[in-house]
Amino acid sequence: MTFAVRPRVPGRKRFGGVFSGDSPTFVLLFGVGFLFTAFFRTDAWHKVLFGPSAVDFPAVLGLVLLCCAVGWRSLLRRGFVWAEPAELTWLDFTRVDRRRVVAARLAGGLSAFFVVLGYLAALMLAVGGGPPGWWRAAAAIVAGSVVLALATARRTALRAEAAGPLVLAVAGVAISAAHLEAEAVQYVGAALAVGGLVLAFGGEAVTRAGRAVLLEGWNARVLRSVAVTFLDPMMMLPEAAPSGSWSLRPPTPLRLAWVGAVGRSRYAGAVLLVALAVAVGHVAVPTLPSAVLVGLGAYVALTPFGAGLGVLWRNPGRRRWLGSPSWELVLAHGVVLAGVALAWSVLLAVALLALGTAVPPLAWGTVVLAVLSVLRTVTRSPVDYSSAGFVDTPAGPLPANLARQLFRGPDLLAAGIVVLSLVG
Repeated sequence: MTFAVRPRVPGRKRFGGVFSGDSPTFVLLFGVGFLFTAFFRTDAWHKVLFGPSAVDFPAVLGLVLLCCAVGWRSLLRRGFVWAEPAELTWLDFTRVDRRRVVAARLAGGLSAFFVVLGYLAALMLAVGGGPPGWWRAAAAIVAGSVVLALATARRTALRAEAAGPLVLAVAGVAISAAHLEAEAVQYVGAALAVGGLVLAFGGEAVTRAGRAVLLEGWNARVLRSVAVTFLDPMMMLPEAAPSGSWSLRPPTPLRLAWVGAVGRSRYAGAVLLVALAVAVGHVAVPTLPSAVLVGLGAYVALTPFGAGLGVLWRNPGRRRWLGSPSWELVLAHGVVLAGVALAWSVLLAVALLALGTAVPPLAWGTVVLAVLSVLRTVTRSPVDYSSAGFVDTPAGPLPANLARQLFRGPDLLAAGIVVLSLVG
């Protein structure tokens, strides 16, 4: 097939419109300027990130490695494999290879992966006054992670690839717990690069995906776009996968809640990943309040497992089919969610113990708040757009009524964290 230059789709801005001189250009310039200003105010940022404590560079590099694991996991979802139906049909009648379109999108995702991780590592080392050895170690980790992410994301899914980010996260905890020297961390980065080179051979390139896969990715992208545009994140609640031998007969609320959690067990890896990130973040950035870290971590980890109740709440017909009152459904899902929260708390406690640290007892109370906040989040009513309730603010008009509906759930968590902080 001839590789011609890809024709430009009429009406579509180049590079997202960042060079148009309009609002996207202003946002880009303002954002880049703000981000790079931090490198000229390292003393002020040192107080914000580390306070009077000595900088624990192994923990900082462990946190960077955990961020690499999170970024790698997001790339393994292969959200870049999509094509707009109209454009896909149009490209079929041109001399353009659509594989190049997907490959270019993968390159963009990897570039963002590299820039974000590189900025994070550079900022924390510059603020902490890291010696040259730690800079080389951070560069090795980021470069090795990029090679590994490219080698795995460019091919079709492997059977056990979901365990890769978890292994990377455990390595980050090990670096922090063992207080490895910079030279040893450089070898970790080299090992990541070697692993990526080994995985680069074999397998089918994901850029060769067929129309069905591309359109499925497009549908998922449209769903995310609509959810963000209309301030309704509940549209992105994950559906349950087949739960194997577990049955809904008889259809009781507790059985439904359990089967729903089992059907979303693919998010168990994210539960471990968030627990490890909270533990290492507690050591690497000691100025962050423990209640905030634990509360936000628990909320993020538990939200996918509350999706079963959210699906019921958005579909009154299913609730009528069950024949159970609403409070019984909420209670049953709350019990299952509390079990997941307990498992997450155990993982966090083990990680903190391995790092030789702990969080105050009151911080564990935010886990209970997170369970209640998730239940409050998924049981929100459908968004009411009849009255946005605009309020003038220094940043411009704010739709107060829509914001109130959007933050239903997190508002309870934020209020509880503030109260616990005042009590503590």
